[in-house]
Amino acid sequence: MSYVLELRQRITVLQNRYDVVRVDDAREVPLAYAEQKRITLREKIIFYTDQSKREQAFTLAARNIVELVGVYDVTEPSGQVLATLRKDAVASLARSTYHVEFQRGALTGRERTWWRPLARRALSVASDLPWLLPLQFDFTDQQGRTVFAVDRQLRVRDQYRITVQDDGLDWRVAAACAVAVDALMDR
Repeated sequence: MSYVLELRQRITVLQNRYDVVRVDDAREVPLAYAEQKRITLREKIIFYTDQSKREQAFTLAARNIVELVGVYDVTEPSGQVLATLRKDAVASLARSTYHVEFQRGALTGRERTWWRPLARRALSVASDLPWLLPLQFDFTDQQGRTVFAVDRQLRVRDQYRITVQDDGLDWRVAAACAVAVDALMDR
């Protein structure tokens, strides 16, 4: 059974704000809310169950201060690691690629096409319109099956549709990967 999440970003002067919503038929269920500081030495994004920030849902945090190849942990409020996310710097020269390790195995997330990332990079050199070519990532298991996909919707504000094919996958891992695709793409 599959399910769909949406990651909705609201940009403000000093931070990015994210809402994670589960979309079931015509009903939306808010799952998490976060604020990401724009300037920080060590990335750490805490997701709360709502905007009151009383209860944490999960955290996406860099292991080290500013590094070329980022390694990020997705953790429960108790501190237990749900997943580790690592950007593959060499493979990302052509198509942005992430490796996700978690208790049930490993996934590789990469941009769906080879031409779109190259065209987006060429566009970003010439103009400020690379968003015209939306991000599309597939996260596959070691057998090549798509476990979940992240698709940026063409909207004024960034919005990602996360289609999870494996209902055994913790939604927090899928949401953290979508945030990485958005927030950590140019690092």
